[in-house]
Amino acid sequence: MGLLKSIAQLKPTKKPEPLKAVKTIEDEKVTYHKDGLESSKSCQGQPENLKINLEAIYYKFENKCKVEELEQIKLKQPYMTELKGKKTILLNKKEELEREKERLEKIEDQIGGLKNDIVNVRRNPQDYGISADRRSSSKFWIGFVLLLFLTLYTFIFYISTSFSAFFRTFDPSTELFGGMFYPQALQEAYDAGVLELGFILFIPFVFFGLGYLIHMFWHKPTTLNIIKVVMLFITTFIFDALLAYLIDEKLYNLNKTFEDPDFSVSLALNSPSFWVIIFAGFVSYVIWGLVFDFVMKEHADRDKIQNFINSLEQDINNLLGRAEKHKEVIVAIEKVKDELKIRCTELENIIEGFILPIRNYKALSSEYLQGWLESITRHVVLGPEETKAYLSECRKVYDNHIKELDLDTDTYQNKVYTKTL
Repeated sequence: MGLLKSIAQLKPTKKPEPLKAVKTIEDEKVTYHKDGLESSKSCQGQPENLKINLEAIYYKFENKCKVEELEQIKLKQPYMTELKGKKTILLNKKEELEREKERLEKIEDQIGGLKNDIVNVRRNPQDYGISADRRSSSKFWIGFVLLLFLTLYTFIFYISTSFSAFFRTFDPSTELFGGMFYPQALQEAYDAGVLELGFILFIPFVFFGLGYLIHMFWHKPTTLNIIKVVMLFITTFIFDALLAYLIDEKLYNLNKTFEDPDFSVSLALNSPSFWVIIFAGFVSYVIWGLVFDFVMKEHADRDKIQNFINSLEQDINNLLGRAEKHKEVIVAIEKVKDELKIRCTELENIIEGFILPIRNYKALSSEYLQGWLESITRHVVLGPEETKAYLSECRKVYDNHIKELDLDTDTYQNKVYTKTL
């Protein structure tokens, strides 16, 4: 038993050391105040010493913040949370950007296809369900040129024949051709009066109107319309026959003798000049009507192709508008992405660096200053004015220290030192 007691005495039971309490900011304030009091007391509160001491306690505080990993994690937590959120948003923006680019690419492909259709529809309209001849454009222009000359001929013919039939006085030297075509018709109608001029100028449009009606009725070939077309041709023939009768009568009367009978329908029907005048007008009118109908048909074919092209161009314009909107969205997304990348880089540098809680430092350094000033008022023997100036100079040193460190602000809690490359 004695041996066991001796061994127990050689190795006494070691009591566990009590855990150190974590210092709070208030505890640190007391410590800094005490340090300021003692440091000032040792150097009689010299401002030069205060400046040096403040720089020392700042670097001590800074190094302390760097090594306190848990405190840094706590300070960096908002930045880490923000970084996580920004990266999530950046990922979503990347996916959104890809979708927008795919939509834009599809629209551009559609635009390219429609442009190809515009070229191909002129070559092969049947491939697009258009019942039109691809040569309709050339046939249209050929017919249009012919129609133009026929219109000019018809206009001259009916002006001349109308004036000759209703207003002209023939002389014995007048021949058949001179009876139909009279170069002075417009001038003499103008001299005769406005009504005469208007009559012979507008009478060709009666025939053009009849030709237009024939085309419109023939365009819808119902029984009633066919009857109307036949009646219009008969009307035109009768009108031409009247003009021919009046002109042929005037020409007959120039050479008539007392033995010759009066001019009549039977004489007109047996007169070659009567039929020449009729067919010079009526046949040309029929040809004009047929060419006009052909030109209108070709124009309708051209309209089918052109209307189809117009619809394609409208679709292209609509797609271009949509493409422009997608481009604007892409530009906006890329701008947001760039901003997010910049911010993520900033946050990563902040997290890899360290954070200085400047308000904490200002609170502690202020306590140090208070201790320093307190020591001056207690232990430095000066007059009231000298003491006041001495304290003011020390305050100025402290203010300059805060300003030089760029800590003279209350707009932010922490000062961030990012990682330097």
